[in-house]
Amino acid sequence: MAESYYIGLDLCSDSTQISYYNDIKREPETVNQLNNKETYMMPNILFYSESTGDWYVGSEASEARFKEDGVILDALFQKAASEESVEVGGMRYTYRQLFLLMMKMHIDSFLYRYEGAVVKRLVITIPEYNKDMFRVLSEFHKELGIDADAVEITSHLDSGLYYIFNQDSDLWVNSVALFDYNADGLNYYRIDISRGKEPEVISVTHEDYTAQFNLALFGGDNILMDATFAKIVDYEMKKTYISSVFLTGLGFSEKWMNKSRSILLQGRRVFAGQNIYTKGACYKAVGGEYEEFYHRFFVETKENVVFDVGISSGDDEDEFIPIALGGKQWYNIHGKIHIILDDTDTITLVYRSRRSEKEIREVVKLHGIPKRPNKTSKFSVEVEFETPSKGAVIIKDLGFGKLFPTTNKIYRKEFEV
Repeated sequence: MAESYYIGLDLCSDSTQISYYNDIKREPETVNQLNNKETYMMPNILFYSESTGDWYVGSEASEARFKEDGVILDALFQKAASEESVEVGGMRYTYRQLFLLMMKMHIDSFLYRYEGAVVKRLVITIPEYNKDMFRVLSEFHKELGIDADAVEITSHLDSGLYYIFNQDSDLWVNSVALFDYNADGLNYYRIDISRGKEPEVISVTHEDYTAQFNLALFGGDNILMDATFAKIVDYEMKKTYISSVFLTGLGFSEKWMNKSRSILLQGRRVFAGQNIYTKGACYKAVGGEYEEFYHRFFVETKENVVFDVGISSGDDEDEFIPIALGGKQWYNIHGKIHIILDDTDTITLVYRSRRSEKEIREVVKLHGIPKRPNKTSKFSVEVEFETPSKGAVIIKDLGFGKLFPTTNKIYRKEFEV
């Protein structure tokens, strides 16, 4: 029987990392490149060999380009949404097709190591929400031949939380610091936990240091970089008690920290790794016990919706009927229900806080629906989000079979909570 894997994939502009869940060790394990075991990072490039007609991806593409005649294709992440085409091997491909081919080959380079291996569930983590990238990746399940709901796309912030809160709980007794030093510069996240109140809350504070601290700014002056980072660390660590610090990003891959390291290590544990996000995405792919922190804590970030959207049952019990439940990233929240109205032409929308259960209500009147007998007016009610606080409720008249055909009327009620 084919073995199926839970996979977390960290997709950045220049490279990709893959982790799979090791059932024996009961933790994610990051995949090394076959021809370069010193790194987990697989370059986001393709190479087509004109002599053999073979495609190569990642580090194998980097090697093949110097050995064979062919075509090198790079910047595929940046061009992923483009329908612009290029001729390769006598055929035309859009950059969108080439990007998806590269993604599939990255996955296959891991699956081929295990005969008959398939993807059970895949979580792709990208630096932050990008509408065009989400649209392209939403079709990736077709390339893998798996169901759409077996692939989820999330952010570095979300997968970082999954990684941190699946470590030893001693590491997050107090606040946790995450420094991400990538090609754009330094970003700092402080993760605070409020205990003793219901619900317990995980909140994230973000500080953007990219203008003051980036690789180009220091021009290879590691002493200046160390001194500048030491000041940032000292400033941030004095704000609250930090139990542990996580360092990730290519900027931390070189050994330049001296003064800053000594400040980081003052009464706290420090961990550095390039694969935090891919492992966090893998934990999310597995779910189950690894998402329990999301049930235990109210997780409040710049991406998460902090309220539920539903309707009132409209009877004496005034029951809340959920359509879309908050508590996760707005771009991953979708909800749709079907209702049958009974002697009314109104629907009461309810926006309920997940923290306090306070409610905001709006009554939507469905104009233009013909008079029908009770319980013969069926509607779909769907919620879509544009940001963590804004979105719309879409109500569609479905009629009631052949007896009472639909009017095809659609009502859109925008909200901001």
